[in-house]
Amino acid sequence: MIAWIPFIVVVAFVGGFTVSAWSPRFGAARDRLALATDGLAAAGILVASRALVDWTSTTVFAWYALVLLLAVAAVGAVLRWRSLPPLKDPTKRTRRTVGAGFAAVVILGLVAVTNL
Repeated sequence: MIAWIPFIVVVAFVGGFTVSAWSPRFGAARDRLALATDGLAAAGILVASRALVDWTSTTVFAWYALVLLLAVAAVGAVLRWRSLPPLKDPTKRTRRTVGAGFAAVVILGLVAVTNL
């Protein structure tokens, strides 16, 4: 049962980004920075999962389905990009930018540690 936890986390991140990219209301990213960080987190978790999840012959179909779902989410993000403001609340620009930068460093560090 514990072996399925990383797989469930990957499905949650990729599914959450898909909803965020396509839905204008439910769980939607409210600005471009949120959409970009959600996409980076989903892609990073998916790449890191190559080392963390047991992708045997029974779950290899799930890998391809998650990659396809991430591609569909990227298409949704591209289509929504122009309709979103760069930042919803410009007064929080510094805090949000620092937070997004920190999140990017953590995700890229996770990818580096699991794949190098």
